[in-house]
Amino acid sequence: MIQATALPNQDLFMVDYDPLKVRSGVSVHIDKLLGLFEKAGTMGADLVCGPEDMQNIGSYGLYVDVKDTETGKILFNSLAVKVPGELTDRISAIARKYKMYIIAPIYEEEGGKIYNSAVVFDREGRIMGKHHKTLLPIMETWLVSTGDMYEVYQTDFCNIAIATCWEISYPEISTIYALNGADIIFNPTMAPDNKPGKSLNTAPMFITRAKDNSVYIAPVVLGKDGNGIIDFDGNVVAEAPGKENTVIIAEIDFSKERINESEWWKAINGTDNIKAMHLKSRRPETYRMLTEPNPPVLEKYKDIHLTTGDKEAQLKAVKAVDYGPNAGKKK
Repeated sequence: MIQATALPNQDLFMVDYDPLKVRSGVSVHIDKLLGLFEKAGTMGADLVCGPEDMQNIGSYGLYVDVKDTETGKILFNSLAVKVPGELTDRISAIARKYKMYIIAPIYEEEGGKIYNSAVVFDREGRIMGKHHKTLLPIMETWLVSTGDMYEVYQTDFCNIAIATCWEISYPEISTIYALNGADIIFNPTMAPDNKPGKSLNTAPMFITRAKDNSVYIAPVVLGKDGNGIIDFDGNVVAEAPGKENTVIIAEIDFSKERINESEWWKAINGTDNIKAMHLKSRRPETYRMLTEPNPPVLEKYKDIHLTTGDKEAQLKAVKAVDYGPNAGKKK
């Protein structure tokens, strides 16, 4: 994966906000990330994944009433791209040039809706598919639509899946991917799990997801840490804390299984394969509560109302957190 620091974008809360600089900022940021894709290609990567929101436009999603001076549409919506389109054509060319798979997380416009998408390219630059993020943080629901599929993509060396950002917080999703045969789950995200500046050894959620499902977990986030690869035993096999704008690369033998070396274990269980034992011991008939839309615990939170779908509450919320030049002043 690439480990890149974010370039500053235009902040609508600030006095010096210039709408004419929005698109140029997006373009420079994308150029930087695609340059790191190129670097991964020169290093011989078979697959490279970028961070969530490669356009660096997610923060504009807070401004549900700000129009784009160029298109007249909501600013955030106007910055989402078509797939296929000019941006994916550029990424396709890199995949084809280096004969490598690419996962490119971008905001996409499709059928009048905006999706947080991860587009998957094969070694010839063809689009294999795209994952639409299925679970959104509350503020992302204001302008972004949800997907409803958990796709696993077969490459010529392993099966890959994408759990974008918040999706990794729901253990059911990683388990679905594992049950569908995923060997590695990429987590392009804006939310690192490690302690700031520290190793992924301090990322308990990622380590737990890997061990629970006997899969590799690979978080990819903008920043100088929080990126890397965790194996199915919860060990960090690659990372580069503190390094700016670099490529993190590791060689993985996906033919290896998660094995317990104890002969006692093998004799008692009939296998030394930890993953096989766990999967064969499942009792899905007892898991009905996981798909219950109104479990008993929600009665405790019946008076809590999220801002999802509530335009008035959204505008009020943005005003309340305005940290710009009008912060603290009466509106």
